[in-house]
Amino acid sequence: MPSLTQKDIKELKYQCRMGYIIPLMVLLISNMIIFLVVYTNDLSYANPIVLLAVSASVVFEVFLNIKMNHNYLTDIRNGIKKQEIKQIRLKEAFTDYEAGSATLCVTQKMNPFTRYNIIVNNTRYRVEKQFYESCNEGDEVVFYYAPQSNYLLTIELKKPIRT
Repeated sequence: MPSLTQKDIKELKYQCRMGYIIPLMVLLISNMIIFLVVYTNDLSYANPIVLLAVSASVVFEVFLNIKMNHNYLTDIRNGIKKQEIKQIRLKEAFTDYEAGSATLCVTQKMNPFTRYNIIVNNTRYRVEKQFYESCNEGDEVVFYYAPQSNYLLTIELKKPIRT
């Protein structure tokens, strides 16, 4: 199996961001609720129930973080990626429009851009223009996945074997 590149590791770390943000937001909200309960009931922060609630909140957020990021961090730690060879069934390029690029003025047009896709096993994958132009329908491509999280890292055109 090939090993992860620095770009792959950076992408996997980028995927971990929600595993940090969501538990932090839940922690802030739960602690605000605990603060409101303490403030409205004139409780002391040394009260065992308050300490238990804060502790349970922190433990839950740590568990949530671990649960959300475990597969990505395992992939980074293992340092390998799996590859699958698939065949391009269809290519498509079409004009799409940027969401929210027009204002409330009726005469302004939305900003167009060209979107390039390849279809493999009845699944549409967005690709860059260079990759789109370098491949043809029926060509074989190599999909690189992180084995634990099954996150698609890259798609490359399969190089022909020279004899």
